[in-house]
Amino acid sequence: MRLRSLLSGAAGLAAISAVLLTTSALHAEAPPPPVPSGTTPPPLHADTGGPTISPGLVAELQAKSRVRSIIQLKPGQSVEAVAADIEQSSGSRVLEKAQSPHFFVAVLDDTSLAKLKRDKRVHAVYKDELRWPSAGTGTTVIHSDQANKAGWTGRGTTVAVLDTGIDRDHPYFAGRIADEACFSSSDAVDGTVSLCPNSQPSQTGAGSADAETAQCLVGGLNACSHGTHVAGIASGKMVAGAPANGVAPESRILPIQVFSRVDNPMTCATGGTRAPCLLSYTSDQKLALEYVARMVRMYNIASVNMSLGGGGPYTSACDTDASAAAVKPEFDTLVSLGVAPVVAAGNQGFTNGVSAPACISTAVAVGATDNSDALASFTNRGALLDLLAPGVAITSAVTGNAYGDKSGTSMAAPHVAGMFALMKQAFPDFTVEQSLQRLQGTGRSIQYDAGGTLTATPRIDAERATADARATA
Repeated sequence: MRLRSLLSGAAGLAAISAVLLTTSALHAEAPPPPVPSGTTPPPLHADTGGPTISPGLVAELQAKSRVRSIIQLKPGQSVEAVAADIEQSSGSRVLEKAQSPHFFVAVLDDTSLAKLKRDKRVHAVYKDELRWPSAGTGTTVIHSDQANKAGWTGRGTTVAVLDTGIDRDHPYFAGRIADEACFSSSDAVDGTVSLCPNSQPSQTGAGSADAETAQCLVGGLNACSHGTHVAGIASGKMVAGAPANGVAPESRILPIQVFSRVDNPMTCATGGTRAPCLLSYTSDQKLALEYVARMVRMYNIASVNMSLGGGGPYTSACDTDASAAAVKPEFDTLVSLGVAPVVAAGNQGFTNGVSAPACISTAVAVGATDNSDALASFTNRGALLDLLAPGVAITSAVTGNAYGDKSGTSMAAPHVAGMFALMKQAFPDFTVEQSLQRLQGTGRSIQYDAGGTLTATPRIDAERATADARATA
C-alpha cells in the first residue's frame, strides 16, 4: 500500500466512507455492534470505462479454445442478466454465478469474449489464475512479546487468514476460532478438486476450513499445513509445547480455505512441483474477500492475510494490469472498512519487484528478513514493499497438533497481519493508512540494493509502534 496512492485517493476513500455511513449504518472508527451475518457489505468500487481484458486471457485463448475466466461487472449491473446472455454463446459455459453480486465465473471462447468486449455492463474480464502459496519465532525480533506484556495482544479483534485451512483443534488456537469458510473450486479441465469438507465449491460455518480432511492427505502426509502455520504466527497463544505466543495471542482467527487440490501433473508442473499440489483460483479469493467484508463488523476484523501469489516482477503498482489486479475492488472495499489486506511479496528473489496481488496499491506488501535483520535471499524486494518482517525458519503450529519450521514471505506477512490487530486494539480510531504510516515510522529501516538503487524498507517493531497508545487512544 503506497502512501502516495493513499494520499491522492484520500478524498475518494472519504467519500466512500460517507456512503458507507449513510447506507449501511457503519462507523469505521468505533467498536462496532454485532450485525447479522447476512448483512450486505458496501458495493465494490469499479471504474466507469469500457471493459478491461486480461492479456493473459487473450494469450491463453490463442493456445486453447476455451479459458476459465472472471467477468467483473460495473456497479449496479445484474450478474444473472449478463450471465444469461453469455450462456447463449455456444462456446461458453457459466460455472458459478450465485455467490457474488459483483462477478461470475465462466469458460469463454473467442466469440463470447468478443461479445463481452462490447458489453457496457462489464468492467473487466480476467483469466481465473491459479496461485501458489508463497512458502525461535520472529516475535522476539519485532518485539511483539514486549507489546503483549504492555497489554497489546489483539484482544477484541480478528485476523482473517485466506490460505489452506486450519487445524481446528490445535491447542494453539483453542477457543479463538471466530468462524470458518471455504471457497474452493473444482474443474475437470484443470484437474482441480474442492477442499471444502462438503466437497462443494463453498461452505461456511464450523468445520468448513478444516485442514485435516482426506483430500489434504498426500502420501500419508498433510499437504494443508501452510494455513495453520500462518495463522499461528499471527494469532497463536502460548500453551505447553508451543514455541511462544504469536504476534496477537488474544485475537480471534477467521480461517478461510481458498485452495483446491490439483491432481493434473501438467498443471502442477507449471509451478515446478509434482501432482498432487495445492493451488488457489483468483475467483475463490474474490469470493473469500467478499465474505470477509460481510463479516467485518461482526468480528471487528483488523486484517486479512494472503500468503499467496505469483507472476511479476512488478516494479510499480499493477492496478491497471488486468493480469494482476483482479482482487483490487475487494481490497479497496476492505480498506474503506478499516481492514488491512496484508499480502506476501513473493519468494522469487526479484531484486526490484514483487508478485501479484502484492503489487496492488491498496495491498500491504510484505517482504522477509532473517532474525539478524538481513534480507532473506528468497524475498522479493524494491519500492513496492511496504514493510519487512521475519520470514526465515519461523516456528509455528502445523497440522496434527504439532509445531514446525517454515520459511518464506508467507511467514513474514502474518507477522504484519497480527501487528494490525495490535494496532486496532491500541489505536481503535486509526484508519489502515494511519496504522501503516505508524508502523513504517516506528520500524527499523533496512537498507538494500534494489535494481541498482539504494532502497530502505522498515522492519516492524511492535513495541515502538504501540509505545504511547494509551496517551493517544
